Amino acid sequence: MSRIIILISMACICFAVKARTRHAGTIREQMELVRKLHQINFIYDSSLNVDIPYQGKPLQGLDLRQNLQELFGTTDFKWEIRDKYVLLNKKKKYTVSGYVYQENGEPLINATVKDEASRTGTLSNDYGFFSITLPEGKHVLSFSFIGFGQKKEEILLDKNITRKVYLKEDCSLNEVVVTGDLNSSIYTTQTGKVSLTARELHTEYSLLSSPDVVKTLQNLPGVASGTELVSGLYVHGGNHDENLFLLDGTPLYQVNHLGGLFSAFNTDIIKNIEFYKSGFPARYGGRLSSVVDVRTNDGDMKEYHGNVTMGLLDGRIQCEGPIIKNRTSFNVAMRRSWLDVFSTPVFFFRNKSKKEDQFTARYAFHDINAKTTHAFSDRSKAYISFYSGNDILKVDNKQNFHEYTSGSDEELYRTKFNLQWGNLTTTINWSYRFTPRLFANFTGVYAHNRSLYDYEEEDKFLNTGQVTEVTHIKRRNHSVIDDIGYRMEFDYKPGLRQHVRMGSNYLFHTFRPQSQAVKNIFGNNDKKDTIQHSNSFCYRGHEFTVYAEDDITLGKKWRTNIGVHYTLFKISDKTYHSVEPRVAVRYQWSEHTAIKLSYTEMNQFIHLLSSTYLNLPTDYWVPSTKDIRPMRSRQYAAGVYMRLPHHVRLSLEGFYKTMSRTIEYDGGGRLAPSAGDWEMNVKQGKGKAYGAECELAYLTAGTSVNIAYTLSWSKRKFNEIYQGWYAGKFDNRHKLNIAVRHKFTGRIDAYAAWTFHSGNKMTIPSQYVNAPEIPGIKEKEPAQWIYEKLNNVTLPSYHRMDVGVNFRKTTTRGYERIWNVSIYNAYCRMNALYAKVEKLPEGKFRGKATGVFPIIPSFSYTIKF
Repeated sequence: MSRIIILISMACICFAVKARTRHAGTIREQMELVRKLHQINFIYDSSLNVDIPYQGKPLQGLDLRQNLQELFGTTDFKWEIRDKYVLLNKKKKYTVSGYVYQENGEPLINATVKDEASRTGTLSNDYGFFSITLPEGKHVLSFSFIGFGQKKEEILLDKNITRKVYLKEDCSLNEVVVTGDLNSSIYTTQTGKVSLTARELHTEYSLLSSPDVVKTLQNLPGVASGTELVSGLYVHGGNHDENLFLLDGTPLYQVNHLGGLFSAFNTDIIKNIEFYKSGFPARYGGRLSSVVDVRTNDGDMKEYHGNVTMGLLDGRIQCEGPIIKNRTSFNVAMRRSWLDVFSTPVFFFRNKSKKEDQFTARYAFHDINAKTTHAFSDRSKAYISFYSGNDILKVDNKQNFHEYTSGSDEELYRTKFNLQWGNLTTTINWSYRFTPRLFANFTGVYAHNRSLYDYEEEDKFLNTGQVTEVTHIKRRNHSVIDDIGYRMEFDYKPGLRQHVRMGSNYLFHTFRPQSQAVKNIFGNNDKKDTIQHSNSFCYRGHEFTVYAEDDITLGKKWRTNIGVHYTLFKISDKTYHSVEPRVAVRYQWSEHTAIKLSYTEMNQFIHLLSSTYLNLPTDYWVPSTKDIRPMRSRQYAAGVYMRLPHHVRLSLEGFYKTMSRTIEYDGGGRLAPSAGDWEMNVKQGKGKAYGAECELAYLTAGTSVNIAYTLSWSKRKFNEIYQGWYAGKFDNRHKLNIAVRHKFTGRIDAYAAWTFHSGNKMTIPSQYVNAPEIPGIKEKEPAQWIYEKLNNVTLPSYHRMDVGVNFRKTTTRGYERIWNVSIYNAYCRMNALYAKVEKLPEGKFRGKATGVFPIIPSFSYTIKF
């Protein structure tokens, strides 16, 4: 595989070398040629720099005006002919600013705005705002976005002007490569950046026919999924708690439903996702491994519409429209599981036939997203965004035993279990354009994360209806995080070659990792003893950050993003300071090839304590303290990004990452970690990860093929556990994803994906030692398992195939109906979820791996109105 990658790289570099554009000397040299051809002289101030490269057409065979237009058309010089002289002056510069929208008034993120003559351009920001500064005169600006038609506007630039541009969605451009897309990896500066739109999320395979953000990211190179069907995200050797999830700028801590089967993001309301895994801009911080920045739709400013989806395990409804046309909009999306709807009648009929053993269980989750946006003017806009997500699992078991023989004729035994977890967030945002070049954004954020675990057990003994003995145990465990703060961002574009971002963030954290209450009651009707106790833990911390970054174009080939991120984190009597430099450099080898380098430092001031790798709601977050210092990472990355002939794209990227002061928590096998002595049960160590990623994509309007391969290593070192380096649990040496999508007609499209990765690691004993027999002692000590090294065994390789088909139909009323049929694990590969070592009767040992998830078919029905 490595030889194939090297050969492909050499072939692509050769292509890139042949494709390089060579200019014909400098402007000064071409001016001399024009002087000789037309017997004229140039008059200009010596401060004008005419020693810049000329990249236009040959000047022979043209008249004087054509020569001058070709020579100076893309420069900052304006010319005037006076007899036998040509006067040159510096053009004044003005700014075109404004917003790029869809036809319905929804701002477009990362839309390309380009000057046709100079081929320079910019991207719209998270609010659809763009600003481009050009020399005075006539210009043709093109506005484009993948999946939308291109629009061109001719403008006369003699002052600063503002534009609102509306692009029409064009389904024929669904997956066509727009060669001028400035958000392509060839033109952006950062390594490892991936942008996903709502359209791309809905073309991915959907587990149980429900599109999922985290599972889409798991298919990217450099990302490990962890345990099967769990929404884990292990990026470049990091842990699943090292990813920063932002929803409209507000952090989320719990991003899973149903143990990770679904993530907490409803794709019906998502507009755009920015995912960073290698180089990180200075505006992000607080996590070691990745950033997932999710932005939601504002809502249609012109018409009412929505959609309803009914799937195998959940249903979704989304509706949006204007409150005040062209000024105020709303967007509401709701999702709810209905597993409890099916399970309730099952338990009803089961309990009807088993009066003495009543058992009920209920599980449900919901997500509610709501957003209201109001435009005060062309310069000022505000929105309020709300999100609520909650899971609930309840189990109730009642048992009745008769003919009990110890002085009672009846026993009533009951257990109740209640587990709830979720998020509640609110974002209030105001954006304002101070000048054509300065855009500001002010956000107030509130985030509430909770986890509740209740358990009750009651055992009653009765004699002729009277209680003779009762035992009642009640335990309550509550974990909460509250964040409140602000985000302040400034976006300044002094010119075409520079883009400055700066700002400040603040969060006031309140951690209540474990509030416990225990109540035990013993006795009978006449006399009862009650024992109860409770405890709680609370940490309050301040996290203040300031950042600045500058994206600078240096000449025709070089571009760099330089930034710094400073954080002050104060908890109790301890204050931490961190200064994190960020550097990314891009060299534009040719129009079709770019080479990038990046260096990033990150710090993380909060930690997730977990006794398992299953992302359970009983896990909880704690802050860094005076004894447990913040985690830190340094990452180097480099890559080559190419656009090849015949709609093919290729990227090759390598990374090396070091991590220090990472933690391992020893929960002693308990489901819920103990907060009372958690610092005593935490061990700090270090880690490193390195590897190479290759992604090959073929994209046309009807067919797309994506092949992503990762070769990587992930290692850990904790001296208190093991003296040397050992492999991480999800150190998957090889990972390969192949995805194919094809549109057969306007009504039928299909998807197939094959996933392969080396098996996960696990720890098994390497020796079995029998205890010695001691004379005079009859009882023999039990045999001991000896564990020499962590993660010393690799489970069998993991692979599966998923397929899906969409059937579309438009009704006579113009509504679109979509039937989706999907199959998870189409050839029913029973991949190993866990393994254990067994001792056979003849004294031999064997390892046994167990698979859990077979083939899973699903369907969904969607109607868009």
